[in-house]
Amino acid sequence: MELKKSYLAVALMAATLVGCGSDDDDNDNNTGGNGGGSSASFVSCDGDTCTLSGTIDEDYTLTADKTWLLRGFVKVGYGNGGVNNAADVASLKANGATLTIEAGTHVRAYNDGVLLVTRGSKLEAVGTAAEPITFSSYQDEDFDGMGEWGGVIVQGFAPQYGAGNTGACFEGNTDEVCNVVGEGGTGVGFYGGNDPADDSGTISYVRIAEAGKVAGPNNEINGLTLQGVGHGTTIDYVQVHNNLDDGIEWFGGTVNVTHAVLTGNDDDDIDFDTGYKGNVQFAIVRKNPTATGPSGSNDPRGIEANSSDEEYVPQTEGALANITIVGSEVNKAANSKGDTGQPGMRLRGSLTARIYNSAVINFTDCVRIDDSNTDNDDSTTGAGMPSGIDSVSNVTLTNVVGQCDDDFYAKRDADTENGNVGAATVTLDAAAALTAPAGAVSVAAWAPVDNGSGFAFENTDYIGAVEPGTAAADAWWAGWIIPGSLDGIETQGQD
Repeated sequence: MELKKSYLAVALMAATLVGCGSDDDDNDNNTGGNGGGSSASFVSCDGDTCTLSGTIDEDYTLTADKTWLLRGFVKVGYGNGGVNNAADVASLKANGATLTIEAGTHVRAYNDGVLLVTRGSKLEAVGTAAEPITFSSYQDEDFDGMGEWGGVIVQGFAPQYGAGNTGACFEGNTDEVCNVVGEGGTGVGFYGGNDPADDSGTISYVRIAEAGKVAGPNNEINGLTLQGVGHGTTIDYVQVHNNLDDGIEWFGGTVNVTHAVLTGNDDDDIDFDTGYKGNVQFAIVRKNPTATGPSGSNDPRGIEANSSDEEYVPQTEGALANITIVGSEVNKAANSKGDTGQPGMRLRGSLTARIYNSAVINFTDCVRIDDSNTDNDDSTTGAGMPSGIDSVSNVTLTNVVGQCDDDFYAKRDADTENGNVGAATVTLDAAAALTAPAGAVSVAAWAPVDNGSGFAFENTDYIGAVEPGTAAADAWWAGWIIPGSLDGIETQGQD
């Protein structure tokens, strides 16, 4: 790989742009979150309102007693510049900045605002159920917008695999360095490396709302974008709400995610590709219950993974358990591509996916698997597997209910005619727990993705993201998600 820029040159250039967007601010007013006496050029405060811009190049804390605004691409560290050798990687890790966000802090963003945590630096955003951390737009307070700012991007040194089965990005490079151009626009820069255990910090009890920007075709910022993020990173109890594109998308990397709430997102909710190797457990996906169709060419699904045609990357592997996917009219409507409805999951081609104890409710179909060759033929077959699954694909569904039953519609219609609630019907309560089918299910020998993290699934004997019988006030999502974002979920049954 021929590198276009050296790390030192990029760092020096970025340093000259640190104060961009705040030329008129008086640095005497820079009383930011580090004890009230910081003179850092990336922050400017007017009373209790502080604006962040440029590059955060030192350890810094956002305190809950101030209002924080993001203007433009706010970068943490210089790690999105190109690296030439192992020494560059070591320098970034040794000199990276850590952005700490206190529990209860609300970070708002202007229309062009993006938080970009680059390689070698960290985000330590640790909220609590009582005091979650919130990212939203600057425009309003009610979290009902969409696409009003960019989103949160985290980059790491974990591996990424190239399209066309070209292998890991670091293979064949001097010192096994890696520079993959990240999606999201020209300000995103590079990510990737050869460190599956790379640590980009902690995201816990964090809500990301109203984000999503389209930089170009197939070039978007998701609510939470994970580019080459390693399993040394902790992501647990996170919500992405009303994002214009995907909720969470993994580009390679190995980071595991547990306890995710993904609500009102206009495209996919869980999306992994380019050699991601990781695990997800306990996630609630709820499509917008009032929208009648997606924006533009969006094709909203609960889960998407790509490894076919021009995106053929057979190294992609995800294992997911206790996922509840609840659709609405938004995923049944036609979009600008001519699609007339979306499945709950679309798994494209030669990837490995194992899905356990999960439910798909209120979609056109359960799952669709496309072939993995390069003829751009989206045809599927269903040889002895649930409708839409290609028999040659490495997909395993264990205790997945709802529209993953081949005879769902016939059984549902028969149940309705007879006045019964049968096994084909899936219903929820206010805690988003399944009320039908009821009862325990057998626990299989679940196989997590062996990404080096030692991750082990909690082997639940129930289907869905919440244990049946749990009161809504006691559910793991209660008290910290955006108010109202799961209200009425029990009314969204099968169509």
